[in-house]
Amino acid sequence: MTHPATIDARRPGERGLALLVVLWIVGAAALLVSALGATVRSGASFVSSEVLLTRTEALLDAGLEIAAARLIDEDTAHAWPADGKWHRIAFAGAELSIAIDDPNGLVDLNQGPEEVLLGLFTQATGSEDAAKPFRDNIMRRRASGDGGPAGSPATSVGNAAFLDVTDLRQIEGMTPELYRRVEPYVTVYSRDGRIDPFAAPRPVLASLPKLSALDIDRFMARDKLGTRSPDLLPQSLQAASGYLANEPGPASVVSVVVRWPAKAFALGKRFVIATGLDQDAPYRLLSVRDMPLGDEDPGS
Repeated sequence: MTHPATIDARRPGERGLALLVVLWIVGAAALLVSALGATVRSGASFVSSEVLLTRTEALLDAGLEIAAARLIDEDTAHAWPADGKWHRIAFAGAELSIAIDDPNGLVDLNQGPEEVLLGLFTQATGSEDAAKPFRDNIMRRRASGDGGPAGSPATSVGNAAFLDVTDLRQIEGMTPELYRRVEPYVTVYSRDGRIDPFAAPRPVLASLPKLSALDIDRFMARDKLGTRSPDLLPQSLQAASGYLANEPGPASVVSVVVRWPAKAFALGKRFVIATGLDQDAPYRLLSVRDMPLGDEDPGS
C-alpha cells in the first residue's frame, strides 16, 4: 500500500492546479454577483426615472387644468389674465410655474400682413434685404394651395399653410438661430391676423408699419399699464390702427414648467387651448408640444 505522502511527493503540481480551479470558480462567482448587483441597480434606477417622468407628465397636465380654471374664473380677484406673467405654485412636492399668453398678441404666419412679417424678420435678420426672402417664402407658401387663412383657430386651422409654428423651420434659408429669434413672436392661432397690443411684446409692436419707437415707448410706459377700454385703442397706437384689434382670444397659450428642486430635474410643455367653444367642456385642447427650457424658464 502506497502512503499518501508518497502520492503528494510524486504529483506536486496537482495541488496548485486544484487551487487555481478553486480561485477561478470563486472569481467567476464574484463576477456574476457583481453583474447581478449592477443589473438590479440599473433596473431600479430605470424604474425610478420612469416613475419620476410619469409623475412629471401628470403634473404638467395638472398645471394646464389650473391655468384653464384660472383663465375662465368669473371672479376677477382669482382669474389670471393672458398677460404672459409667471405664476408659481407648490404642488405635490414639486414647483409648478405657469404662464398664459394670448396668441392675438403675436404675428400670425397664416393671416399676418406681409408688411408685418417683413418688419419682424427685419428685426431678426438685421436688414430689410435679408428679411425679404423669408417674407416672400412665407407668402408663397400661403398662396401655393397648401392652405389658406386659418380662420377660427378651433375649427379650420387644419386648412392653413402653417399648422404649427414649427413649420417655419421648413422655409428655405431658415437656420436654427434665426428660428430661435423669431419663434417667440409668431403664432398660427390668432383670431383674424390683427394684433392685440395689450398682449403684444415690444418686438411685435416694432414690426408694425407707421408706428414709431416713441409711440411704442409711450404705450409701454403708460397705456399698456392702464385700464383697457373695449374697442378703443390708445392714442399712442392710432397710426397703426389698421393692424390692431383690441380683443383677446379665443385661443390661449399655456406654458407649464414642473421643477423638482430636490432632484434637479425639470420639464416643460406648451398647450394651446380655446375656451368658450363647447357647452360641455371648459376648454378645447388644440395642440401640445415640448417646451425647451432656457432663458424663459422661470426656474433657471
